[in-house]
Amino acid sequence: MSTVETLITLVGTVEDPRTKPQDRQGVVESAKNLSTALAAISNPRTPPELRKDLTTTVEQVTSALEKVSEPRVPTEKRSTLILVVKRATSTLDMICDPRTPRGLQGQMVTTMKNTAYVVERSNGPEATPALVPVGSSQDIMHAPRTPSREREQLSDITQQVSSLLRKISDPGTSQEERSEAAKELDEKTARMKKQQERAASAQERPKESLGKAAAFCSSAVFESMPESDLVQGLKKLVPAQWEEEGVKDFWKAEEKSNDTLDVLAQLRNNEHTHGPFKVVPLITELAELVPHDRLFGTLGAAALSCEQTATYLEEEFGVTVGSWLTKGGE
Repeated sequence: MSTVETLITLVGTVEDPRTKPQDRQGVVESAKNLSTALAAISNPRTPPELRKDLTTTVEQVTSALEKVSEPRVPTEKRSTLILVVKRATSTLDMICDPRTPRGLQGQMVTTMKNTAYVVERSNGPEATPALVPVGSSQDIMHAPRTPSREREQLSDITQQVSSLLRKISDPGTSQEERSEAAKELDEKTARMKKQQERAASAQERPKESLGKAAAFCSSAVFESMPESDLVQGLKKLVPAQWEEEGVKDFWKAEEKSNDTLDVLAQLRNNEHTHGPFKVVPLITELAELVPHDRLFGTLGAAALSCEQTATYLEEEFGVTVGSWLTKGGE
């Protein structure tokens, strides 16, 4: 089966009503991102070296996405890996843009290939969470307001982290080499997370309303956190009419007013529903799930909306939102 046929099959598969909305959206967006690369491959003006890189990358990412979508992959793990693939492929429009510096282009391609390699071989539980910060870097790099210098520095350290993850995931790596790489990975991942915050915070962003910032922040947490953590953390806030059936997954939040969000969810019977959630208790609970020291590594660029929301709540309501306004979570 060709790469294009595989992508079409994958998009068709996620139309199953039992599929989590985020997984469906992640696969569809990944396929859309990959179509950007396919168009560049077909463009005669694309440099031969880049065309070759893109061809290999599309094949590897499609294979990884196919592997992740297999029914035997645990639900939460599948969701996390689809998110990683979606964030990784989001950089393809920059990679295909002839204005992107060749060095940055090459780093992004390498990081995406490494990501696809690790995703496809992510049999153990340890590799999956380690990939999330790499995906968050790619999300921040893709953000159009990230300054060029910060993007390049983030790309450099992210490529190093992804290469270490690939080495650890390679079955040909010896146990001694794997242990050494794991130690180096811890140090470089810490550096990468600091650079993520610097790169995201250097963006010039328009000030959002409380409702808009809270909705964007909440949606990012819903997308990035395991559903079991969300269901447990938000059980006291669930509308009474959802309690009997139970929540399968929180999907996204939409602005209703400055103090209320409309939260979309999927119940355990696969029914799609929505209901009002007050901003203050929702955000304070979400801040318990994602402390500041994990904020940018988990949410990517959306972490800025969480910080903006926390600022509003502190200034307007006198509410302290976990550690979101404390740098480094200290």
